[in-house]
Amino acid sequence: MASVFWELTQTDPDVDPRFEKEEWFSSTLLEWGRCGKLVVEDGEARAFAQYAPATLFPRLADYPAAAAVSPDAAYLSYCYVEKGRRGRGLGSELIREVARDLVDRGYRAVESIGDRSWDGSWVLPVTFLASNDFAVVRDHPRYPLLRLDLRAAARPREHVAEAAVPLPSEMATR
Repeated sequence: MASVFWELTQTDPDVDPRFEKEEWFSSTLLEWGRCGKLVVEDGEARAFAQYAPATLFPRLADYPAAAAVSPDAAYLSYCYVEKGRRGRGLGSELIREVARDLVDRGYRAVESIGDRSWDGSWVLPVTFLASNDFAVVRDHPRYPLLRLDLRAAARPREHVAEAAVPLPSEMATR
């Protein structure tokens, strides 16, 4: 993926997006750690997600609602699934993988700018984010800020996991 929409504040035709993306990943890995998830099928990249602290995405300054990105949240900049693979749950699986990683790292939420009139741009569709339990936390007519609370999202899984593990007293009666 060679888009540097979120990583650069303006597009310069003389800039090599692949080089800039590699530079961004290298510096982010050194400064913050892993910052992406990739789905590979048949040896080909089919989907990816990219996330990091909001301070590492200068293009956020172009979106008024982004001023409210919380310090307890990482920012989800990309969640892309190639056209022939959309509608199969890959994007939702990427969101779950990002959430697991962020919970393990002590984050309380993941936030993203959404687009209410999505036209294929690099701003994620509000409908996709909402279908993955993101809720609007700072409204804007077109580009609201949405948040997925990782503590609330993790709670139901914890209860399911607890129910699946027999308690010592249950094991004795079997």
